[in-house]
Amino acid sequence: MEQLLIKNFKAIVNQKAVPIKIKRMTVLMGEQASGKSTIGKLVYFFKTIREEIILPFTNSFVVTDNNLKQVIEGQIHSHFTKLFGSPRRLTSFEITYTYANGEIIAIRNSEAGSLEIDFAHWLPKLQKVVALNKELKRLENAFSELERKERERFINAIAKIVNTLFGSTQLNLYLPASRNAVVSLGNHLLEIYAKLDSNQFAYNEAEAHRYTSENDIILLKFIQYNRFLRNKFQQSGNFAGFMQDELDLNPTLDTTDAQKILNKIQNILKGNYINDQEGEKLVLGNNQSIFLQNASSGQQESIRTLQDIFINLLYGDPVFRVIEEPESHLFASAQKELIEALAILANKNPQNQLLITTHSTFILRVLDNLLKAAELDNTAAEQLIDRSAWVKFEDFSAYNLINGEIIDALNYEFKGVDAVLFDDVSSQISNEFDELLNIQYP
Repeated sequence: MEQLLIKNFKAIVNQKAVPIKIKRMTVLMGEQASGKSTIGKLVYFFKTIREEIILPFTNSFVVTDNNLKQVIEGQIHSHFTKLFGSPRRLTSFEITYTYANGEIIAIRNSEAGSLEIDFAHWLPKLQKVVALNKELKRLENAFSELERKERERFINAIAKIVNTLFGSTQLNLYLPASRNAVVSLGNHLLEIYAKLDSNQFAYNEAEAHRYTSENDIILLKFIQYNRFLRNKFQQSGNFAGFMQDELDLNPTLDTTDAQKILNKIQNILKGNYINDQEGEKLVLGNNQSIFLQNASSGQQESIRTLQDIFINLLYGDPVFRVIEEPESHLFASAQKELIEALAILANKNPQNQLLITTHSTFILRVLDNLLKAAELDNTAAEQLIDRSAWVKFEDFSAYNLINGEIIDALNYEFKGVDAVLFDDVSSQISNEFDELLNIQYP
């Protein structure tokens, strides 16, 4: 089982050393500045180490037995610093991630700000990758233009070994909060993208805080994905057209789950999404259209998440997603539709994993219903909630972050979310109302 153990990192103290179990659906709840995004970024960091390790073996760099440890350590160190800042600005901490296949990477920070990465036990398992890298460079030097298929063969072989080491082939993406800003900026993204991209290449640890944010790398990748989605849907025009185009390419494609969320998409967007030569638009119920960059915050906030869900329900490839605040700018009924769509995605592939951060107890109430439906597992429950959105208790984890501590938010006896999470705030509000009534009617 995958899990993350944090000790004294940023807002997370975790004195009781509670591990966070990463399952098909993992939910982090807490007040602002409680550490939800930090945990999300940490899981994303450990998931994407795989991608960082593959890079030096497939570019122009020559990796040897002598420099292997230094290369891998440098890749992990650089990736960590871009996501979390210089270790010298952090207190002593220890973070351990256990992957699905039992492999472990541990990262510690000394009082002097020296980052220690425990991965030496991985190095013998990368010897074949070193040999493949050497042969790839020999062929590239021998032939000015190595045949594309031959190069791809080597790269795929390298990726396969590293993926096996990490026990994963997931496609990783972090969907940050305030997604609507990326959509509303429209063509200005090109300028922002270029600036962020140049900052990454000009990265200087000592001066990084002056020019870059710890969220730049996440924002950069999301902007890239935003452009990909916009261009991808422009080819097909809308969701139904996209699905038909994929069916034309692959008539045996299973579109069942994608079909199920078409109504959810329309209910959330309050209209039909169209992408044509004029740009991205929403056609509303009165047949009037509005350009996406002028749409409501909720429509802008949810569109890329919905497109991502839809595409991955069609393709079925294993994915890992961090989704920050899916409830943002959405009415309660739309939140429910979106969470159910995310649950359908989580169930699409046994390797899929979604990590959700939220401030909303309503999100947990929706998930609690999905857990209960899976527990009942009968026709009556299926008539109320589609089976494809049910969440099995063993595939779900939830944590409440309070004053630096990580608290398991599940009730294992009743196989659901701990009702205390629902009661705390509502009880406070109810008590206040009772006091106000006492003032009105002494």
